[in-house]
Amino acid sequence: MEEKPIKILFVEDDSGYVRLIKEMLKEYNRALFEPTHVTKLAGAIKHLKTETFDVVLLDLNLPDSWGFETFEKLRAESPSIPIVVLTGMTDENLGVMAVQKGAQDYLGKAEVEGNLLARTIHFALERKRIETERSQAVEELEKSRQKFRNLSAHLQDLREAERKYIAAELHDELGGLFTAIKMELSLMTPNTSGNQEKLRRAGESLVKLADTGIETVRRISMELRPEILDHLGLISAIQWYMSEFQKRARIRCKCLLSKEDIQMNKNRTTAVFRILQEAMTNVARHSEATKVTVEVKKDEDTMTMKIEDNGKGINEEKINDPFSFGLLGMQERTLYLGGELKISGTPNKGTRVMATIPISEKGK
Repeated sequence: MEEKPIKILFVEDDSGYVRLIKEMLKEYNRALFEPTHVTKLAGAIKHLKTETFDVVLLDLNLPDSWGFETFEKLRAESPSIPIVVLTGMTDENLGVMAVQKGAQDYLGKAEVEGNLLARTIHFALERKRIETERSQAVEELEKSRQKFRNLSAHLQDLREAERKYIAAELHDELGGLFTAIKMELSLMTPNTSGNQEKLRRAGESLVKLADTGIETVRRISMELRPEILDHLGLISAIQWYMSEFQKRARIRCKCLLSKEDIQMNKNRTTAVFRILQEAMTNVARHSEATKVTVEVKKDEDTMTMKIEDNGKGINEEKINDPFSFGLLGMQERTLYLGGELKISGTPNKGTRVMATIPISEKGK
């Protein structure tokens, strides 16, 4: 494979020194160098705007710029490119200052020889690569921290919304029921003691109200945490949830589920169920789908859950949106379990969510 040359922008107005440096680079046999020479800062800036270079060799004293200002102007135009400053005997302090302000290195013109020059160029490229990777890592870390901050705030909002929902349900449903029961009891006065028919009707009404209260408590409890998840396992819980979802959302649901239950500890089972719930919430709210298929299968110590709808399809922008808290929640749950979550969409054809999760704790 042919070695890719290192492209150098050489900014120097001394023609004799230019020839010397070019000869040194040409004689070095462990790398290929492709120098482009300009004599002025303006020419260097023009080249940087239209071409790509790996490194700049920069003399600070040029016909159109002098001293440390030369470095500052060039770096302002192209802050990402590594710069090696060339200094005269009296300019060493400027070279040190340039390194402090972002240059990769400096060389005294009088001490330059082939191996030193080539090594300095290589080190400058490597330092710049490490610096760039570190900068990118810091940026990614900050993005990740921001995602966690956003998600934490969203989870707090969800807790408040859940409290508000429970309070409203208790007030509207159970409060109304107890009021009705009180009214029925108030009718059962001593004056009705001899009227068996009125007593019978009042008793039947109370029984119905009690049944409604029991059903309301069961519904609220199931919505907060389905008992079936603890007693009958994940597969049965998914079947129940999808049946309820189809009734509520009026979206046709098809389940292709493992014939054997998937045995996981309580925390992992709950996390998988919550991933399903969040995915289905997104289907109901955003997909405009008429059909959704949930497939769950087991492969040795791994389970795969795939949810596909025939809706409008999610786009990449939404997938990567740091404020898509539902998606973030699914991703964080999956990562916590040591798994992998893939989300993809096709315009007007639908969205696919696929979670691959280790069944046992060792995958975490």
